[in-house]
Formats: sequence, structure tokens, C-alpha cells
Amino acid sequence: MEEPGKRGKFLATREKDVEFIFRSPNAMKVYLAGEFNYWEAESLPMEKQKEGTWEAAVKLPPGRYEYKLFVDNGWAEEPPCTVMIGGGCFKIILNGGQVPNHFGTRNYFFWVK
Repeated sequence: MEEPGKRGKFLATREKDVEFIFRSPNAMKVYLAGEFNYWEAESLPMEKQKEGTWEAAVKLPPGRYEYKLFVDNGWAEEPPCTVMIGGGCFKIILNGGQVPNHFGTRNYFFWVK
């Protein structure tokens, strides 16, 4: 018989730190939205860095995720973020692409394995 709480701990350890980096030096506000935060446009702010990039990190279990950027009060149709996984100085850029959405624009997607 399984100990209470053991399974939950195992599943939690499968989550990965996923980092998003977006270059937009002139943007005033950038948010990350996707399936992982129920597409809430302003719930996940990205932090502006000195070199004009914006960064955010999310813990996600394995799976396929769609996302989009909300930049200065509108959905961005710009090139996607660089999406990476890993820690320290070793990072892997995740595979992904674009898919049409029901608004007539495109979402970006990536896989966490």
C-alpha cells in the first residue's frame, strides 16, 4: 500500500522550471499568457532586464503548452519567446512552433518532456 502523500510528491518533482525570454527593448509592459494560466492576459508579468529582454519562469509538468504575449495592452504577433528548460548554466531550448487559434491569429507552443 502506498504511503499517503507519496504520489503527490512524486508528481510535483516531475515539474520543470520553464524560462521565457522575450526581446522588446521599447515595450513598457509584457505579460505571458497561455494554457498554464488560463489565458489571463495580465496575471503573469514578465520582468524587464537591462539589455531590453523580458523574462518569466513557470513550473510545468510534462506536456504541450500554447502561449502568447500581451505587450503594452495588446496581444503580440511578434516572434515568440525563447523557451528554455534547465538550471544553472546548462539550458536546453525547447522545441515548438505556431498553431492557428480561433481568433484568426496564431499561438506559439512548446513541449516539456
